[in-house]
Amino acid sequence: MSDMPPGLPPFMTSQAGGPPPMASGGSFAQSLGAFGTMLKIQETISTRFPISKVPWKDTRVFLRAHTIESIRSTPLYGFMMRLFKDVGLGDMQLIGYAPMHYVFAVPGCPVCNIYPALHNQKVCVATTDALHRFFKEELELECMVEETECVKDSGAVCKFKVSLQPISAYQVLLDENDRLILSGKRPPAMEQSELVSRVEILTIYKLLDRGKLSDIGEAYMQFAGSMPVKEKIFDPPWKTAEELRCIISKHGAFGAAFGEMASKVQSVPSPAQAVSQAPSIPSAPSVSPSSSVPPAPSLQEQASKIKDEAKNAGSFAELIAKMKKQN
Repeated sequence: MSDMPPGLPPFMTSQAGGPPPMASGGSFAQSLGAFGTMLKIQETISTRFPISKVPWKDTRVFLRAHTIESIRSTPLYGFMMRLFKDVGLGDMQLIGYAPMHYVFAVPGCPVCNIYPALHNQKVCVATTDALHRFFKEELELECMVEETECVKDSGAVCKFKVSLQPISAYQVLLDENDRLILSGKRPPAMEQSELVSRVEILTIYKLLDRGKLSDIGEAYMQFAGSMPVKEKIFDPPWKTAEELRCIISKHGAFGAAFGEMASKVQSVPSPAQAVSQAPSIPSAPSVSPSSSVPPAPSLQEQASKIKDEAKNAGSFAELIAKMKKQN
């Protein structure tokens, strides 16, 4: 699947697969309406996805889950399902799993409803591209995504298969303890139960075979196992949302929570601001204030600014995004 430039709907790119042409029974108004609806979905994706980047530690929990039930119980899965629903792609759910392969279904897929005159072809290009973009950009997992069934193509439900690229998946899946195990060493101070669990996961991913390196594991350790990895450390996107829900619940009113919301959002670093194992940078020398440096806004000014932003924000997520951009 080709990469999709941010900000453009998939059917406006030269390489990505576009939406199917309207059938002869479709009117110009239907075509125009479909274009407008797809453009709105893409604009929402372009706004929401960039602030939905997930740290490896949480993606790792998702990858280590190896049953449908355990995958569905991970925070990442819940966040992803809410996100796809919020951007207008319907109530997605995981219905199939094999190591590095995930099958999602969207009952009553809203993308199909955009094309009432189309039949005998798969039409959910927007969902396919969104899945690819989310896994590749927000989870940093290279993958291929395919719509395997579509209601418009005689399918019972729209289904999408995500297949991860192994090297990319291993890079996120494995931590330092896993690499020690693969090199034949037992991580210090590790309980036996955790060691057994890790060996099971490494076996499921075909890196180990009967407790020993498999051919795949040997190849990975030889060519990629010693590559330096800098893992970015930051809070997952759902943490701020959970904190804000707690704040609203505590205050009991949207307006009363503005001040605390501001302090919470301003204290959250962006993903690029924290990288593990990075050398510490000495603080810059203090500079005396001059007339060319504007004074920091007062708390009252900040609260007033937040109130103005809130009036124009359609949701908490949109408000959070605006506040983060300003900081």
